[in-house]
This record gives sequence, C-alpha cells and structure tokens, in this order.
Amino acid sequence: QASGAYVFRPLTSKTQPVSTTRTIICTKTETVQSAMIVFNEWASQEVSLFQGAPTVEVEWTVGPIPIDDDVGKEIVVRYDTDIESASKYYTDANGRQVLERIRDYRPTWSYSVVENVSGNYYPINSRIWIKDGARQLTILTDRSEGGGSIHDGSIEIMIHRRIIYDDSEGVNEPLNETAFGKGLVVRGKHFLILELPANSALIHRVGAQELFMHPIATYALPQISYANYSSAYHQTWSALSESMPLNVHLLTLDQLSAKQFLIRIEHYFELNEDEIYSQAVNVDLQALFKSLGTITDLTELTLAANLPLSQLHRLNWMTNDKELSHVNILREFCFIQSSKLCFLF
Repeated sequence: QASGAYVFRPLTSKTQPVSTTRTIICTKTETVQSAMIVFNEWASQEVSLFQGAPTVEVEWTVGPIPIDDDVGKEIVVRYDTDIESASKYYTDANGRQVLERIRDYRPTWSYSVVENVSGNYYPINSRIWIKDGARQLTILTDRSEGGGSIHDGSIEIMIHRRIIYDDSEGVNEPLNETAFGKGLVVRGKHFLILELPANSALIHRVGAQELFMHPIATYALPQISYANYSSAYHQTWSALSESMPLNVHLLTLDQLSAKQFLIRIEHYFELNEDEIYSQAVNVDLQALFKSLGTITDLTELTLAANLPLSQLHRLNWMTNDKELSHVNILREFCFIQSSKLCFLF
C-alpha cells in the first residue's frame, strides 16, 4: 500500500539525505548568532541562538518537493544526540498532558511490529522530548506535526510530504497539493531546549504557551499623525489588574452580559514535573479582575460551562484492578467574588 492522505508507509525505514552537499552562511551580531544552511534549491534551514534565550530556534523551509523522478517524498528533520533514551520518548496530547511512548510497544496489547517507522510515529501538537538521567532534549513545534524516536537518542519529525499515488483510503487522489502549478512551499519553526530533566518543564511549559499565544502584527496606512492618534485612542488595555501566577493561564474571558463574565483559568503544569510550579496555587479573582468591578456572586461550573459544578454527578464504578473510576482531587484555589462572574477551571 502506498503512502497517502491517510497512510504513512515509506518504502524503507532508512532515511535518505535531501542533498550530499550544503552551503552554510554564519552571522553573528550583538543579539543573535545564526547559521543559514542551504541543502539544495528546495530545502534549507536557519539555526539561530538569540542572546539570553533558553532555546535554539530552527526555521526550516521545504518545497516545492521535486517529483520528476516519479517518486513521492516525505521530508523529515532528525535531531541526533548521545542521550541514552532507552526506547522511550514523550509527546503531548493537545498541548497539555504528556504521554510516555515506548518504541515497538503498546501498553494495552501485545504489539507485533509491522511498520517500524510509522508504527512509532505519534501526533505532536506542541512538543516531543527524549531524556536520560542527566539531560533532556525537548522540541517545541509551531504547528501539529507527526514524529517519534526511531532510534535511541534521536527525534524525527515529519515537516512536508508530496505523494504521487493514492493510498486507496477514500480520497481517490494522491497527496500532491500545488499552487500556481508547482508543489507547495512550507516554512515552520522548531525550538530546541537542552536542559536537566528537573529544569525542563519550566522552560518548555512557558515556552509552549508563549509560542501558541504569540502576538500577531497587523499594519494599516496612517490617516492621522501618531501623536494625535495616541492622544485620541487607548493603545493598551488589560482586564487583569496584576499578573497571573507563572503556572496559571487565563484561558477564557467572555463577557456574557453587561455585568456577567465567564472565566476559565488553568494550571498548565502537570503533577510532579516541576518541584515548585507543579504545586497548587491560590488565585485571588477579585485582585486579578478589579478593573471589571467588585465581584458580588460567583458560580463554579464544569469545564464546558454548561452546568454548575455542584450539580455534576459522575458515574463511579470499580475497575478490574479494584480502583475507583474517578478520584476527587483536592483543589486549593481561592475564589474571591465580583460583578456576576461565572468561573470555572
């Protein structure tokens, strides 16, 4: 079966370099050191280290992928290290919970290795890492990609594909997308973090939030002078009167009516991944949102915000391992009340 829109099935498990030669141009300034690496006319990357940054930025550009030889191609970036990862690697689930993966293994059934590459690929929505007792290499992605660790000490991420045969899974056409008669050009970024395992969560959790919530620059032709504009309009505003704790994120702030707001906040560190920031934290809503007024009533809701938490009745049962299906987790968040705020987390 051929690779296609639904199937990833390479001809061989051995990767081939996109080029046997490369051109490297190095630049050093007071704020950044970078190396522009050109492999050929359709594949290049720029590796940058900014002053004071905890990450190495890799910006890659791929395309149009040539198919003149009638061979489809799936382009990957591979980061090889001497980390003793012992067949284990870790990928996120929707940018939050991180799951341990073990090469050629499934936790709930006996797995027979048929495709040793695609069988070890998983979705990467925000990050993937490998580690040993002394080091952890974490890679943050700027979009959802697929990847895995096919060899110990290695992380492989697919960044582009151009396939000339259909995989016979229903689309009835090959994955050969074009623009202006040529294959697509794709550009993206990876952010590399090499740290002690105990220190990595602080960097990749905050870094992933900053990457996902990055500001969008917009431009317009001026109609009046900047001095007149800045005096006539507010240029900045925030509902927050003070900063959130580092490990807490304001996920939702919706105004439902004149004096009613829906707020979601999340503690985005997992249990036991950081000695300090995985701990419970108190949040003073009145202090945070005093710019909106004084909280007079507050209702805690389910995560979907369609039911008061006090009315939620979960079905509990005993598993085959004699464990409860649902465990109540002690919440140590402090709620202080404002104009009518519907709050949930």
